[in-house]
Order: sequence, then C-alpha cells, then structure tokens
Amino acid sequence: MKNNPSRILASLLILIFIANSSVFAGGSAPLWTKEMKSGINWQKVTSFGLVVASTGKGLIGINTATGEEMWVLEELKNSPENSYEQIPKSPFVAMSSADAPKSVYVVNPLKGSIVFSSKAAGLEQVVDKYFLYLSGKILVIGTSKGGKNTEMVMVDMITGTKLWSKSGAFSFTTGVKDLGNDEILITSAFFASKVNASNGEEFWKTGIDPKTAGMASTLGMLENFASKKLTKEEIMAQLIIPPDDPNMFLIAAQKKNESTKIDSKGVKSVSITYSSVYMAFVTATGKHMWNEVVELSHPLGISYASADGLIVCASTGGNINMLNYANGNRMLGKKGSGLNLKGPAAGMAPLGGGRMLVVSDNGNNSALTVLDTKSGMFTIDKAAKIKGIVSYTEILPSGVLVGTDENVNMLNTTTGEWYWEKAIEGGADLIASDVEKVYIFNTDDNLLYHMDVNTTSSKPLSSTPVVFQGKEKPKAIEITANGILITSDQNLALFDLKGTVKFNQYFVAPTISDFKKALLIASAVRAAYYTAAYATYSAAFGAASQSIEVKDSQSKAAKDVTAGISKAFGDVTLKGASYTAAYITMAQQRFTATTQATDYMLIMTAETKKDIRLLQVSKIDGKVMNTIQIGKDKDPIYDVDMVEGKLYYMKDATKMECYKF
Repeated sequence: MKNNPSRILASLLILIFIANSSVFAGGSAPLWTKEMKSGINWQKVTSFGLVVASTGKGLIGINTATGEEMWVLEELKNSPENSYEQIPKSPFVAMSSADAPKSVYVVNPLKGSIVFSSKAAGLEQVVDKYFLYLSGKILVIGTSKGGKNTEMVMVDMITGTKLWSKSGAFSFTTGVKDLGNDEILITSAFFASKVNASNGEEFWKTGIDPKTAGMASTLGMLENFASKKLTKEEIMAQLIIPPDDPNMFLIAAQKKNESTKIDSKGVKSVSITYSSVYMAFVTATGKHMWNEVVELSHPLGISYASADGLIVCASTGGNINMLNYANGNRMLGKKGSGLNLKGPAAGMAPLGGGRMLVVSDNGNNSALTVLDTKSGMFTIDKAAKIKGIVSYTEILPSGVLVGTDENVNMLNTTTGEWYWEKAIEGGADLIASDVEKVYIFNTDDNLLYHMDVNTTSSKPLSSTPVVFQGKEKPKAIEITANGILITSDQNLALFDLKGTVKFNQYFVAPTISDFKKALLIASAVRAAYYTAAYATYSAAFGAASQSIEVKDSQSKAAKDVTAGISKAFGDVTLKGASYTAAYITMAQQRFTATTQATDYMLIMTAETKKDIRLLQVSKIDGKVMNTIQIGKDKDPIYDVDMVEGKLYYMKDATKMECYKF
C-alpha cells in the first residue's frame, strides 16, 4: 500500500533552497563544473531528468553527465520562464517564445527538436491544447488572422508533423477524450463528434440535443456567437465512459441562462443562472440513447459513473441524483427530484454491494453519508460530520478511515457513527499505511498512534511525545525500513516499530523566506511519476472532478502497486503513444527510482546569517551525511533533479556546477 503522493514527496525530500545564496568551495565538491557558452536566464530539470536552459542565443540542452551543450533551439531564445510547462506523462515540455508570449512550442528535449510550433501552424494565439497519449497526437485549438478565425490543428506527437487542420470547426470546444485506435471524442457548445485523429475525418457529428440535431447550420451560427460571449468557466463539459459499458459515453455539461426583467418603473435587470445538462450516446454511431436532454436546475458538480447509473451532483447546494444509463430517467428522490446532502458533493468512494460513500462540503467542515445505488436511498439516518475538509479516505474491512486537513477518524459505514469518540488531530498528511498497519501522528498529544487494518480502534504506539522545535508542526509521515519517520521543514524524528523515539533532530532555519522556492517547485517532477502508478488503484479514477483521494488497501490493484508490479507508466502511457524504445527505458528507470524511498532528506539550515548550508540528512540516524556551503547570491539560477538527487547551479553568469547527493 502506498502513501499519499503529496505526503511521500514531502517526506522523501523536504527541500528548502535559497533566493539569496550561492554554492562555493567547501563541503561537498561539484560532480562537474562547466563554462557555458552563454549566460543562462533560467534552467529546468524535465520529468525525464534532462536539463534545458534559456539563454540569449536560444533554448539549450545540457548533458547531465558532463555539462556539455548538446543542442540549441534559436527560435526559443530568452523564452519567458513562466511559460515553461512540463507536459504530463510525456518527455515533452512546452513554452512560448519571447516575441510571441501567446504562442506554444512543444519541445523534445532528448533530440533537441521542436515537435510543434503554433506559429508555424499559422496560429496567432493558442486557446487550448490536448495531449492525446493513446493516439500519440496533440490537438491544438487557436485563432488566426487577428482572432477572426478559429483553427483546430492535429499534430503527430512523435514526429511533429502537422496531420490536418480545420477552420471554424468546433469553435468553442468544451471537451476532448482520447479513445485510442486513432479515435477521439470532441464536444462543443452544441455538438458532439467522433473524429479520426490521423486525418480529421468525422465518423459522425450530431447535436447534443436530439430535438435540435437536425438544425446543424443554425446551431453552427449560434456556436460561433456563443464562443465570443461565453468563457470555459461558464460552459464546461465532462466526457464520461461507464466502466461497465465502454460502448457508450455521456456528456455532462454546464449551461448558462440569462433572463431579462423590466419592472413597473421600466428598470431592466438581467438575471444569470446555471443549469446542468446530460445526454448519452452510442460511441460507434453517435446515436442518441435518450429521447431528450436531461436538464437539472443547478450548476454542474462532480459526476460518478457507478455500476447502476451516472451519479450527478450540484456544485452549489446539496442536490444529488442518479441517471439511468438506458433512458436518462432520474432515479433518486420523490419523482426523481434527487436527494439532499449537507452541502455540495466533494467526492465519492465505492464500498461494494452497490453502496457508495458520499462526502460533501459543509462550510469549514465535512459531512459523510452512504448511498445505496440499487435502492436509491441513503442507508444511514444522519450524515456524519467531521471538522475540516476531507481530502483522504481509506477503505478498510471494518469501516473507512477519513482524513481532513485537521482531523482523522474512523467511520462505521453501517450506522454512520464514528468509531472514535475523539478524532485524532493533525489531519490526512499524517496518515501512513501498508497492507497490515495504519500509523497516525497526533499533533494534540504529539504521540504516534497505530491500528491493525482489520480493527476499528487506534491506540498510542509511543509513550514519549515528539515536539518539533522552531515552532514547527509535523507535516508528513513515512513508513521506512527502520521505522516511522515524522518530518517538517527543519525537523525529523524516527520511531521504531515499538514506539521508541530513535532520534529527534532539528536544524535552524534560514531567515530569508524565499529559500523554499525552486525545490518546492521541483517536487512536482517526482509527483508526476508517482501519480502514474497511484491512479491505477485510486477509486477517484471513476469520477469527474473528484477532489478526494480514495484508497482500498485490500484491492488487488493496490497490492500490485505496493509490490512494485505496476507498469502503468511504461507499458500503458508510453507504449500507447508509440514512443521510442529510449523513452520507454528512461521512463521506466525513473519511475522505478521514484517509487523507491530514498534514505535521506535535504534541509537548508543556517546557524548564522553568513553560515547557510544545504544538508543531506540520513533518515536512518538523523545525522548529516553531506554538506554544501552557501554564500551570497542575489539572484540564484538553479534546479534539482529529485529522482537522481542532483543539483544544477549557476556559479556565476556562465559557469554551471552539478552536485550529486
């Protein structure tokens, strides 16, 4: 059983770096030092461990073993740092050019090639881009000719070849779903379509509403008008394929409604409301499965494709309903009016036997209830309330462990009561579990608690409170080979499995508040890999807009991931996109490294303002393994590879140093 990615990241490497410092001789020596050919504006480590840097002569690729310059892309000289974007689940990065900030360039850092250029494709401004990994394509939507025309451009993700383009088609695209086999679904304000990703030919295109499906030309004009008046926030869509019926798909969309009233004095007022609309289609033909669109009088919230129907929720209020896949009939409440939650639904988790745990926001607190999708009724009389916003649930044999940003408790899903009279303070980030045990750190009494996954009670494992110095609260917990590690930015403490505190170390924090910037941003690189495996066993996979992590420690998928069997990143994502063998090898190597816990963490410390050091601290005994001395640097340029444990730092305007931890 894996821990929450955000908690693992925090506990694997708590990284605090500087915005006013530089590395100089002393402590750890650089792995290499290289005089660069031009000054570097900024540098980034990509998700594959490649280093790219922006210079006045172009974007350059740097050999991570030697510091040598491998390639230069002159089109991207002085590219804005804030435009840099790592494309998820791919080796590619995207950015804009200095002379066209609304442009998009997709770069292959391994080869030093531009996979896609919106400028070359004739787009003056990119509105949306969709990376279609199963089909190995990039769909880009933008405007040309001063914003007068909307263009849809499809590009081969591997070669960068422009495959096709359409002008004016789907001028207001609200959703795209990659079906694989070179087939994609596209929705717009009024249409749904299935398109051949390779040549742009439409297998079918139809109006979302069957009653107006025959008015294609009129709807097209309305859509062009709507695209100039509406934003994506006002009209959005979810494309949902039920897990038990891949031959159909559903559209859940938000609709903006305006009404004008004139009172007795002639004063005009405009009222704006939002409703949600739903329709089901046969994927192969585009045929409507329902006689009419289902419209509910509330803004679009989360949707969940259960075995018995599509669960739909309001984003305001607390209405929840379920739509019959076959005919769209509303299945919950009197005459299909739905049921009421204590606030808008935030997340769901299947409990088995048609039962669904439903979490809703209730102000600054949360409420939990259980829905029986077969009977259409709540199975507990009164929703259970817990302090804080739920972000984590773990399904255990005897109940559900619930974590918020403030508390942790165990829910009896049969009665709706909490097993623990008093919740454990600290929250979801301080829960760690494997297939046998759950560990929770309590920030109220500063003790470590534990429970067997087959029981419903928790008790202190430790008798000695662990109090962190520097007014810090524990932020993360990790199960290691040597015990249970509790960490914050400047503190780390280790309990053995009997609850004995093996060490409790504190390192004085630097006083400059910007120290955290680069390494905290770099943590997202490692997160991208862990998420690839984690998604394979998260129940959130079945929901649209789910905001709550759901884990089932007893599921086969969870155990496979825990055992390191999952090949989700290499075998599914990369192979599906027809990547080269080199990419697959690199991805699997880094994915494997990511799922293996490191035995150290990095901490920035400062005994005095002039004695700032980056420390490599052992998780085994809390001792300093390595030190890099820090000096003054008003504008440092650096980045970190969190998988390889490397720091890349510009010693001065043209000299780069690489450190290995």
